[in-house]
Amino acid sequence: MAIRGSLSEASLPDVLQLLAMGNKTGTLTLVVPGSGGTICFKNGRICHATVNGRAIGTEDSVFVMFKWNDGSFSFEPSLRPPADAQLVSVDPQELLLEGARRVDEWSLIEKKLPSFDAVFTLDRQQLLRNRSTFTEEQQRLLPLIDGFRDVNELMRVAKMGEFDVGKALFGLLSGGFLIAVGAREGSSIAPDSTINEHRNLGIAFYKARMYSDAAREFRRITELRSTDASASFYLGLIALRESRWNDAATAFQRAAVSAPRTAAVLMNMAYAYERLGQLEKARLAFEQVIARSQRQEPLAHLGIASIALQRGDVDTAANALYAARAAWGSAPPSAAWYHYSGVEAVMRGDPERAAVILAEGVSRYPVSAALLNNLSAAHEACGNFDEAREAYERSAASASASGL
Repeated sequence: MAIRGSLSEASLPDVLQLLAMGNKTGTLTLVVPGSGGTICFKNGRICHATVNGRAIGTEDSVFVMFKWNDGSFSFEPSLRPPADAQLVSVDPQELLLEGARRVDEWSLIEKKLPSFDAVFTLDRQQLLRNRSTFTEEQQRLLPLIDGFRDVNELMRVAKMGEFDVGKALFGLLSGGFLIAVGAREGSSIAPDSTINEHRNLGIAFYKARMYSDAAREFRRITELRSTDASASFYLGLIALRESRWNDAATAFQRAAVSAPRTAAVLMNMAYAYERLGQLEKARLAFEQVIARSQRQEPLAHLGIASIALQRGDVDTAANALYAARAAWGSAPPSAAWYHYSGVEAVMRGDPERAAVILAEGVSRYPVSAALLNNLSAAHEACGNFDEAREAYERSAASASASGL
């Protein structure tokens, strides 16, 4: 006799207990939004289970389905496991007890791991500073986390279950050893019309500089659709404008998990990390921009140069500045490029070269007070006091004209 029902009215644990007590043989099929799965029984014991699109074992498949509460189920006594299925014999009651514990812990894991499409890279500086011992599962995952594999791929390659991978990643994320850098596109349940209404209002408020109102609309989107990258991105931009660097970094991390194109997300994340003084995380974010982008990203190279100069690493800065200028091609580099190139020359003890670079920058950006001020300092270091005074006066005039 077939059994059918709704998971909102009868939970999966209730259904499993019913089939176990009845010593049933057959297949329980679950259909939920965006997924589904099957649990096969033989004389009341679970002998095989799968989740659509997941290459995980029977027990882990059942644990995944424990979290489903919106969908339908049906039990067909005539359905048997696939001929090539690897059969087991598990008491459903044992899985129910373990599943209850896992679901409780999973509620914490989900807060840091909102999607199995998430892609992470390692914060190698944090790893070098680490003095604690990683778990066996974390040690298996660390060599596989490369900035390109998502969580589903990590599970497949590591041959680990969903819960073990989620728990290991939860620990690594909590310890600051991972940085979210992207995700494969997923789907959402919230209606697009509702999301777009909040998004349009949020963008309008943002353009009008009504940041608190804009943040309210974008936060509502994240409540309705936690993987919405655009909403998290705007929340990060608002936090940057309000100098809330930690909030900005967190928002951009969430955006990076779901963003199909992450260059802008990672660039802003790097800026937030830099303002927080977390230079290694900023450098990693800039490097991910370069590695993942299909076009030249001169500003990412420039960001690496800035970080290198802050660390006193003039060789790395010089290489990054060269790469940035090459990435611009025939287009003129930004005023910031001339600024950092001048700083690099001064740090090498070559004020004459700094003066030449900054003079070229001033010729392209004649009202840049920062370049004029730097040019004045370079001329003074060279003993060219008249040129230094002229550049300083132009800098002061430019700053006054801009209201600084």
